[in-house]
Amino acid sequence: MHPEVRLRVPYVDLGSQWSSIREVALNRFDEILSTGKYLEHEVVLELEEELARRLGVRYVVTLNSGTDALLIALMALGVKKGDEVITVPNSFIATAAAIAHVGAIPVMVDVGKDHLIDPLKVEEKITAKTVAIMPVHLEGKVCDMEALQRIANKHHLAIIEDAAQSMGSRLDDKESGSFGDIACFSLHPLKNLNAVGDGGFIATNNERFRDFAMAARNHGQSERNVSKFFGNVSRLDSIQASIVSLRLKTLDLTILNRRETANYYDRMISKTRAKLPFCSQKVFHSYHLYVIEVEKRDEVQKALSANGIETKVHYPKLITDQPSYLNRFGETHDIGEAVIQSKRILSLPIHQNLKSDQKEYLMDTLIETLNTQAGAGE
Repeated sequence: MHPEVRLRVPYVDLGSQWSSIREVALNRFDEILSTGKYLEHEVVLELEEELARRLGVRYVVTLNSGTDALLIALMALGVKKGDEVITVPNSFIATAAAIAHVGAIPVMVDVGKDHLIDPLKVEEKITAKTVAIMPVHLEGKVCDMEALQRIANKHHLAIIEDAAQSMGSRLDDKESGSFGDIACFSLHPLKNLNAVGDGGFIATNNERFRDFAMAARNHGQSERNVSKFFGNVSRLDSIQASIVSLRLKTLDLTILNRRETANYYDRMISKTRAKLPFCSQKVFHSYHLYVIEVEKRDEVQKALSANGIETKVHYPKLITDQPSYLNRFGETHDIGEAVIQSKRILSLPIHQNLKSDQKEYLMDTLIETLNTQAGAGE
């Protein structure tokens, strides 16, 4: 391996991302803050309309986080205590937490080789208490929505798309988030489309769900000082909306850059024993994450770190292994593929501010690490 660190390869570079829009953003901030409309500036409504057009849906309601998007979506659908919602164990804890917060039960289904919910396993988990399916479009991929819609229609179930990681992804040229009854997106700083703090939104074609979400994000108010139900404080503020609006304009370029990097990684890593990211040819992958699978993952990650390369694992602990889940719902079985993957997955840097020499250094170091590991095992 390299005796000295030649380059640093950060997993993300939010400073460079900010530099690219700094001048325009600061001027916009001044305009917005001068109006005094910190929460309800016209930029919020404009962003919602832009997002709805982009996704091909009738309505978008911006919110203060992807987690609140999930929670409000469940509330809008009337999911209640004792209901069951089918989802997956290899997502961020927010997926299950939102279900638990409304008193419902997350029912875990195993995933396929593509890390996405396995439709073949869904139907066997449906009971009289099942009210919805919550597929997670992980890493920038889109689940097999055609199969899931058939199952949902057959059993009269709702579909809530957890699209937190898939803004800009498509299935059969249809945007992620445009398939289900409601879709939930995150605008967290690490997402392809991001704010400079927390943010999120829901997308839907259902006017009633839209109206509910708009009230729910503001204490359940239908009008000033009239609260029809107990809601939340879940608004996206004007400054965050202005940032997201700016970045939406360059989202396609961001994704193109990531896809070009992914193609380069694919060519280089194909020379090793590592498993490349996999998804259906029908899917347009936006590469929120570039996730490989490797043997002795922790050793590989440690070697890369020693050479100045930062990587992540999404996620090293399944939701079903989290104390919060175990203490409330107990142990979960029949998720063998997700368990195997959790010990093998490794997320490589793929942000759009990576330089060519950083990518080359990353690949050279990874390939050398994997080849050394393979030689030691023979």
